[in-house]
Order: sequence, then C-alpha cells, then structure tokens
Amino acid sequence: MKTSPYSPDKFMAELYEKNYKDPYEFAETKEDVLKINSEIRASAKEIFCLDKIEVNSDFRLEKAGDSVDFGTYTLEKCSVQINSALKMLVYISKPKKITSPAGGVVALCGHGYGVRQILSINKKGKKKRIRYFDNYQKSFAHELAKRGLVVISPELFGFGEARLGKDLIKPFYISSCDELSHHLLPYGITTASMRILQAIICGEILLKCENVDKDKLSCMGISGGGLTALYASVLDERFKKTVVSGYVNTFRDSILSLWHCPDNYIPNILSVGEIYDFASSLSPRKLLIESGRKDKLFPFEASRKAHEKIKKIYALAGAEENLIIDVFDGKHSVSGKLAFDFLSE
Repeated sequence: MKTSPYSPDKFMAELYEKNYKDPYEFAETKEDVLKINSEIRASAKEIFCLDKIEVNSDFRLEKAGDSVDFGTYTLEKCSVQINSALKMLVYISKPKKITSPAGGVVALCGHGYGVRQILSINKKGKKKRIRYFDNYQKSFAHELAKRGLVVISPELFGFGEARLGKDLIKPFYISSCDELSHHLLPYGITTASMRILQAIICGEILLKCENVDKDKLSCMGISGGGLTALYASVLDERFKKTVVSGYVNTFRDSILSLWHCPDNYIPNILSVGEIYDFASSLSPRKLLIESGRKDKLFPFEASRKAHEKIKKIYALAGAEENLIIDVFDGKHSVSGKLAFDFLSE
C-alpha cells in the first residue's frame, strides 16, 4: 500500500473524535432519557431543514392508474401534489374486508428499481411474481398488505419513476441519487430531507383514511428506506412503531468507512449523535431492528455494538419490551421473521 505524508487519513479520523459526543453519556434516569430524546428531535429538525421545502396545506390523492386485485387486498396507484413543482407517486394497499380500523404502515423502499420492488408489480403496474430470495427487499409492502394492513408506499425521491427526466431512459437500477444529492446541498437540503418529508406526508395521508387506526401508525424501511424510516420517526412522534432494516450501525464503521450512495451523507448529523443515538431517541416507542450477520454494507459487528447502545437507553427508559432486535443469518436484506407480525399486531 502506498503512503504519503500528505494523505488526509489522520485528519479524517480525528474529525470523528472531535465532532461526535455521546448525547446519553450522563443519562441515569428515565427523565434524563426523555429530556435528551426531546433535544435530539429538536436538533434533527434543524439538521434536516424540512421547513426549507415548500409544501401544500393539504395532500389530496388523485388516481394515477388502474387498480390491481391481489385477492385479499387492492392496490391503488395515486398521485399527490407536494407543492406547485413536485408530485409524489404513491401506491396504497387496502384490505377488501375491514371489520375494524386497521393498522397503517408507511413502506419505504431501498435502492433498486424503485417502489415496485416492494409491491410485486411490473413496469405496467400488473402483478409480478418475484422470487422471494432474489429480492433483497422481500416485497415487504406486499407481505404487510396480505396481513390486513393499510400500506402506503411512496416512490422515493430519486428512485424509479421519481428520477430526473434524463435518467428515466437508463436501466431501472440507476437512480438519480448522485446528482440530486449534490445539487440540493447549495440550498441546505439533502436527499434524505426530501424522502423524510415524503414519509411524513404519507403518514398524514394514512391518518386521514377512515379505516386506519390512528393509534397504530407505523413505518418500515430497508437500507436507504431504513434511513428514511428512522429519521422520519425521530421527527414525527405519530409513528408508534418503526422497523429499521439494514441500516442500524455506526456512521464510523459504515457510512464513513465504506462506499455508500451520497444520499447517506447529512451535514452536521454527527454533532447530534450516532445512528444508534437517533434510534435510542425513539424510546419508549416500539422499535424493531433487523440486522444480517453477513451484511457487508453495514458490518454486523458494528451493528451489534449499536444494538447494545440502544438496549441500554431503552432499559433506562423502562421500555425494554418495546425494543426487538432480529439478528438473522443473511446478507443486506429484509428478514421479516419478526417484523411482519410486529407491525400487524
């Protein structure tokens, strides 16, 4: 390996040491934890700068395609006007038979070919049989809908049909993340900000649905969708349950040590906390974390350390039973072994 006295390796390593301070270092009681949780939430609002993004006062659904019949539920393709310049594509799965208000879930996809990867549909919006183990996202929105939940799945900013116009002719797995992430920075906004806003808007839409139990609003995301699910839940306490798959780790051992898409990089975030601190700030709300032992993007040893940090804070908050950790013998993927039942309870 070549070396140079001018390489910035040491400088980059020291930046972490100088910038990260454990926000829970002196927490000893439930009251301490709740106070710190509130402080993290307030700081997160400043970091993600959602107030810089213009939004409409009302989010009306407009039909954008034909319904798809999945037997026990129907899938509706809809459009939502976020502001005068931006529309959001969402798919809403509704059980055919609802005898009492059902739980509502915001389902957030990761990188791949967009939202349809979690819905089991093809480009034309028709049912598509996907080999379960060939899809790291495990069609999880489809799986949740089969369990009687009302599920809303947005096409996240920069994925699938929500790519830049010039990227739409490229292969389906090519996102617009690079260009969007770079071009948003001069405005003090990140790709994460846009996706978190989408998740929160989707939560609002579900809360206005007649057949959704207002006390059972949840969200679930994998990888980049896990990032979105985590921080949306930090910012919006109306999410009562959260599933974060393939993301809970440390910035130090994953985002700052391995190659990751630029949508993972958020200015000033380490001044507030590590990934596990943001997850801890959800206490005492219900949180389920999925981590694969063979995940190379979010190395398991660092995930295990993050789990221990989160367990400690949940214990201080008196909410050990509200934290579930599913460690499975798999790669970077959804597990679903515990998460699907956790959300449908």
